[in-house]
Amino acid sequence: MLGSLRLLGRFGPLSRLVRASKRREPPQVSEEELLAVAEAAELSDSIEPEERELIGQIIEFGDTVAREVMVPRTDMVAISEQQSVDEVIGVVIQHGYSRVPVFREGIDDVVGVVHAKDLMRAERVQGGGSPAVAVARPAHFVPETKRISLLLKEMQTEQFHIAIVVDEYGGTAGVVTLEDLIEELVGEIVDEFDVEEPMIERLASNTVRVNGRVHLAELSEVLRAPLPSGNWDTVGGLIFNTLGHVPGEGETLVLDGWELRVERVTGRRIARVIVKPVSVGAGE
Repeated sequence: MLGSLRLLGRFGPLSRLVRASKRREPPQVSEEELLAVAEAAELSDSIEPEERELIGQIIEFGDTVAREVMVPRTDMVAISEQQSVDEVIGVVIQHGYSRVPVFREGIDDVVGVVHAKDLMRAERVQGGGSPAVAVARPAHFVPETKRISLLLKEMQTEQFHIAIVVDEYGGTAGVVTLEDLIEELVGEIVDEFDVEEPMIERLASNTVRVNGRVHLAELSEVLRAPLPSGNWDTVGGLIFNTLGHVPGEGETLVLDGWELRVERVTGRRIARVIVKPVSVGAGE
């Protein structure tokens, strides 16, 4: 929360609010009050809509945990310690990643992280047939409940860009990168190497296509409507838990006035979902 206040202090009229609070030491200001101030400032044209949105993202940043932003283990790209430098360079080129976890017995046994620049150096000096694990660097592990504001500070202080997220049983839950954390503040960062489909794509008639990994809070904000909460974080988790089985492509679920149609399933993972109000196309 303090980190959020420091960042908020950079925005026009809010900076005066923060500086004044330091001088007079008034009662603590809640997140809801800060958001209300930002919304009022936007309505009075004191700040731009983009600035108000960034303020909201900064406030949410302090409450977000690693589990909510990580790439889940089912989507992780990792390599075995048995693979050669040439093989891993191929993986790096195929997926466009600069850092890849290395495992021993399985994905729950991560032993390090290989960097693309180290692989290129090893290929030139030792040859492409040498084991990639020989140039692996130590892996950093964080619990899935770790606040990402603290994780970002650790990454800055200890100078690492990727962390393995572990669950309460010590297994690998996923992976989180510095880019993932920054995107929570400023939105999606897309470069010339990114070929992934958008996480949320607006379609016609108040309809959206979403990745199954999209968090319900984010989708609710886009739809401007609440969605059922429970022991799940994502759209895919909501569908799985409500249906009680792995859905087939085209299977539809209706909840709270919204129709969720599974568009694509990859293995046992819900990849894409079409979400629209029940009234849209109801008569078709």
